[in-house]
Amino acid sequence: MTKITPITAATKPRARVPQLDTQNIAITWMFRYGYQLDRVTALEELTHYLMSELDLSERAAEIQAIQAYAETSGAGQLAHIDVDATTAHVVVMRTMGGRAVVFTTEDLLHVLGRARDEGKARVVNSSTRTPIVIQQ
Repeated sequence: MTKITPITAATKPRARVPQLDTQNIAITWMFRYGYQLDRVTALEELTHYLMSELDLSERAAEIQAIQAYAETSGAGQLAHIDVDATTAHVVVMRTMGGRAVVFTTEDLLHVLGRARDEGKARVVNSSTRTPIVIQQ
């Protein structure tokens, strides 16, 4: 009598598809939909999307939306924020040549005050009154 061995597929574990993290999802959304919206609308809609689809808190979704907006709008910029030099009281921006441009908290509050006076400071979420962006 002949013994027949059944042919079975190799039991290799299936490769797991990497899951996008929240930041990548937010950046993808901003590239896909946000570029055609003004800043306030893009931030508001992405915040709502992240809250509803990923079950993020409003604060977490707002931060992810702000960061995604900055990443996508700054994609072609030669200047950048130097995160190693930036602290809670100063933001250091590096220009194309590497020159440091310093913005203290006082400087930024002055810019915000001027934008409010000129009607360019806009609130994204009218119920929470946050975040505030400056229209260009």
